[in-house]
Amino acid sequence: MKEIEESKILELIRQGKDKEVIPLIYKKVLPQLKNYIVKNNGNREDAYDVFHDSLIIFYEQVIKQEFDTKYNIYGYLYKIAVFRWINKVKKLKSFVFTEEVPDLKSEESNFENRVNVNLTDTNLLDSLFSPIGEKCIELLSYTIYSDMNMEDIMLRMEFSSVEAVRMQHMRCKQKLIKEIQNNPSLMKKLKGI
Repeated sequence: MKEIEESKILELIRQGKDKEVIPLIYKKVLPQLKNYIVKNNGNREDAYDVFHDSLIIFYEQVIKQEFDTKYNIYGYLYKIAVFRWINKVKKLKSFVFTEEVPDLKSEESNFENRVNVNLTDTNLLDSLFSPIGEKCIELLSYTIYSDMNMEDIMLRMEFSSVEAVRMQHMRCKQKLIKEIQNNPSLMKKLKGI
């Protein structure tokens, strides 16, 4: 893999020609990030998740011309990921389980309300998710709702490698984020669900 100048990385991302850029970013940032996260209450899967989320943030900043070129790309991406990991760990540690017994009557009415909302807002969710494609919907449902690991998804969806699954996962998340950003009225309705 040939080295690419940092200024070229930004140009290639903006032009949508990032096939050479992505492996280079993985090679430069991910190993260090994995080491950091594993040493700080995480695992490899956490490292990949945080890295992909950070990569999406970085891509959006580059495309929107918000990335400050005075920063080193690899260092900047690493810092985003580290800060995201620190925030995630803080949230996990601040989570306190309280054992309260809910009021059954209020639970029944809440359940009825949730069912009604789910039935009436099916079209809303369809309109939000349909533009990202069936494959993305399937992939995101495996990662978010089923909490499947990447190897299982690779086998189930017949990807060629785990890296291919990770890249597709990142692209699907980007599509979903863009769809939400491009439809402010959907966002308002989603907040009401």
